[in-house]
Amino acid sequence: MSDRLLPVLLLSALFVLILAAMAWGWRRRGRSQQHLPPPSDSSLEELSEGIAHGPVDAVYVDTVLAEQPLERIVAHGLGHRANAAATLGDGGSWRIEREGAEDLTIPGPDVTEITSGPGMAGKFIGGDGLLIIRWRLGDQLLDTGLRLARRADHDLLLSRKEHA
Repeated sequence: MSDRLLPVLLLSALFVLILAAMAWGWRRRGRSQQHLPPPSDSSLEELSEGIAHGPVDAVYVDTVLAEQPLERIVAHGLGHRANAAATLGDGGSWRIEREGAEDLTIPGPDVTEITSGPGMAGKFIGGDGLLIIRWRLGDQLLDTGLRLARRADHDLLLSRKEHA
């Protein structure tokens, strides 16, 4: 029995060290991104907008640096995947209400592009299954990915990109 105890203890210690290194890396990345201003949490009403579409059920995948789908933004809770409800305002703003994380509002003037793609850090599904909102937070261009529950909502919101 004792001949098995040492390898089990070593593997357990290695596992704990790996988890600690991952947590340290996550906190370090968050500190390095603190230069980003906190995103807005204003409601659409506070932005003087009505609702153009939604709310629709979605999964908030995460937010990454624009055109860098593996560079997750973890500052201000933007890296936490969550079930969400997404609403498009009639002025082009997006309201994303996330379960277990702070809500996020992307003001219409900050949105630069709405597109779809195969995935980003946290979720790769192939095809064009993610709705991607490209927007500006401070001086940084970001991509926020949403996996909408219904394909009809995805197609409708993607088709409205010219109108928003």
